[in-house]
Amino acid sequence: MSIVSFASPWALLLLVPLAAGVAWWIWRERRGSGRAAVPFADLDLVAFAAPRRRWTRWLPGTLLVLALTAFTVALARPESVTSVPREEGTIMLAIDVSGSMAADDVSPYRLRAAQDAAKTFADRVPRQFQVGLVAFNGQADVLLPPSTDREAFKRSVDSLVADGATASGEAIISSVEAIRSTQPGATKLRSARVLLLSDGANTVGTSPQDAAQMAKDAGVPVYTVALGTAEGVLPDGRAVPPDPASLAAVAEITGGQAFESKDAESVRTVYEDLGTFVGTKTIMSEATAWPTAIAALLLMLAGVAAWRVGPRL
Repeated sequence: MSIVSFASPWALLLLVPLAAGVAWWIWRERRGSGRAAVPFADLDLVAFAAPRRRWTRWLPGTLLVLALTAFTVALARPESVTSVPREEGTIMLAIDVSGSMAADDVSPYRLRAAQDAAKTFADRVPRQFQVGLVAFNGQADVLLPPSTDREAFKRSVDSLVADGATASGEAIISSVEAIRSTQPGATKLRSARVLLLSDGANTVGTSPQDAAQMAKDAGVPVYTVALGTAEGVLPDGRAVPPDPASLAAVAEITGGQAFESKDAESVRTVYEDLGTFVGTKTIMSEATAWPTAIAALLLMLAGVAAWRVGPRL
C-alpha cells in the first residue's frame, strides 16, 4: 500500500488563487450571457446561427485549469511511501513455557494458541529470512538457532511443554545472542527482530528492562505479545493474569511494539500482522513526474481545443 505526502506542501496554496480565478471566470461568463440581447427578430435565424454544442466553449479553459492544477501538484513535490519486501532478516521467537501457559482462558489453552500462532507466523515471513526459537520458563533455552528450515522450526514449536517460572529477561538476552552468532563481530545487528510472547510477570533472572536495554544497544527491536485474560486460572485455582505493562515497557525501550491478545484468534492475527510487518520495509520516492506529464498533456489538449473549438473572429 502506498501513502502519498508532499515535500513542499506550501505550494498547494497556489490552488487558492487558481480557484478564485476560476470562480471569477465562471461568474463573468454567466453574467455576460445573461445580459446578451437578441438583435434578430427572426428567432429561426437565431437558432440557426447559435452554436449547437455550447459546452465546447468551456473546453479550452477547463483543460487549462486542470493543467495548472496538475502543475501546482507537481510543484508541491508529491512523495510516495511504499512497503516493499526486505531482502534479509533474522527473527527470534521467544515463547513463554512457564506453568501459567497451561491456563485455558485462551482456547484450547494459552501455550497451544501460542504454538499455532508461531507456526502461522513462520509461514508469513519471507522464505529467505532466518527464524529461530527460544523457549523460556525458569531459564531460557535456544531450541533452534536462526534458520531458514521452517519444518525444523515447526517441530521445535510442537515440542514445547508448559512448566516452571518465568525468565523473560533471560529470553531476550538469549535471543539477541542467537542473532549475534549469525553476525560475528557486529556491534549493531542488521535487520534483526525479537518477538516475545509471554503471559506473566518476570519472576527470575535478569530484569526485562535491563535485557531490553541490552537489545536496544545491539539495535534489535523487541515486539511483545501479552497473552491471556485477567480471569485466567490454572486447574488448581491459582490466578495467572497477564502482565501487559512490563511487556509494553520492553517494547518501548527497544523501539518495538506491544500487543495484547486475549483469545486464540487475536494472537494468531497479531502474529500474522507481525510476520507481514517484519518482512517489509518502507521506502520513499518522489512522484513528481506523473503530475508533470499529466499537466503537459492537458496543456497540449487545451491548445488543440482552443484551435478547434475556440471562438472565431
